[in-house]
Amino acid sequence: MVNSVDVVIPCYNYARFLSRCVSSVLQQQGVDVRVLIIDDASSDDTPEASARVAADPRVEFRRHERNRGHIATYNEGLLDWASADYCVLLSADDALAPGALARAVRVMDGNPEVSMIFGFALVFDDDAQLDGSTKLGLDDVRIITGPDFIRHCCAFANPVPTPTAIVRTRLQHQVGGYRAHLPHSGDMEMWMRLAGRGSVGVLRSVQAYYRWHGGNMGANYYDSQLGDLQEQLDACREFLENVDNAKIDSAAMQDLVRKRISEQAFWMASHAFDLGDLGRSGECLAFAAEHFPGIRTTKMWQRFRMKQALGHGLWKRLRPILERARGRPAAIKPVRASHFRVGELMGWWPG
Repeated sequence: MVNSVDVVIPCYNYARFLSRCVSSVLQQQGVDVRVLIIDDASSDDTPEASARVAADPRVEFRRHERNRGHIATYNEGLLDWASADYCVLLSADDALAPGALARAVRVMDGNPEVSMIFGFALVFDDDAQLDGSTKLGLDDVRIITGPDFIRHCCAFANPVPTPTAIVRTRLQHQVGGYRAHLPHSGDMEMWMRLAGRGSVGVLRSVQAYYRWHGGNMGANYYDSQLGDLQEQLDACREFLENVDNAKIDSAAMQDLVRKRISEQAFWMASHAFDLGDLGRSGECLAFAAEHFPGIRTTKMWQRFRMKQALGHGLWKRLRPILERARGRPAAIKPVRASHFRVGELMGWWPG
């Protein structure tokens, strides 16, 4: 019996990428696939591009008359339409790697306790960069417990590249849809909900290609990053305060995520100070102390206070000397809204 996989492709003004995305799904072997393209009221030629790929009977196309936003679009496809054994959410600008669905389904068929599985995504910005390479090592798969996966999310943030995630459809329907009030961290909260229902599989292979359009450099970096940290905290808190699993220590895991986001905000504060952006530095520092007061007792906090006492002018002159003495670059790298680089791999391999 061949397994079935439903792939939901939300599309908003990505007509130029749609053909490549859909082709990557229809070319998957070893599984029966269906595709639903949902055009969220695009202003480009998405309807025409969708009509061309929908000539294949496995492809269905819907268009919203008004823009409903990505969360509502995701939920429409995953909850109202998907009915196959497994389901995938794939952005119209991304693509699946050859053999991705068959690899994932093979593991999930052999491990019925696994609620979802994911792998690595290769960052690209041009279709010519996709060479079809999928293998990363000799060990192909790891199965980790739900609580261990949730702990990792709390301690290190979301490890799952979304286009690589494959979920049992019946479980997707049981846990419900993405949360509208978590537009940027809803995926991590979703993975934790699924991990609360079973184990999680990790494939050591490139399962998808993540298209990178470029990062923006600018003053809004700190605002956006603090907002992202706050939403990560909100996502973890929402899940942990409602989880019904005796194996998950909710209080301990909330401490983990608060400590993590506090430390990230602290290093943002330090970097902003080095750049001379004292206002942003103070905002990040206040955020760090608010969410994890214990950070005030750490050595790094005390060292930063010494830096502040010196003042930015004096610190600016002293810092290059200290960095060279430590054998580190003296130059301060500019900040970007994202750390993605073309050719790098996104994902996590459990140690």
